[in-house]
Amino acid sequence: MANPKGAEGRPSEDEISQRAYELYLQRGSVPGHETDDWLQAEAELIEARRNAEEAFDPGITPPSRRSGTRRENPSATRRTLRQ
Repeated sequence: MANPKGAEGRPSEDEISQRAYELYLQRGSVPGHETDDWLQAEAELIEARRNAEEAFDPGITPPSRRSGTRRENPSATRRTLRQ
């Protein structure tokens, strides 16, 4: 059964199918890449939905944009965990 639009934050089968068809056309309508097109379409739509959710909730900061996430001395953390 098709996933209703927006259910569980995932794109519906119809949305994925439409995007996969667009990818097929962009590739020159060459057959044999249906699974690749489907998986790429699904990944693109999930990522777009995540980005849209982050845009609506400024309290969510992606890990790559958080300050202080980079450890200056990773060996210090390892020592702490071993104790």
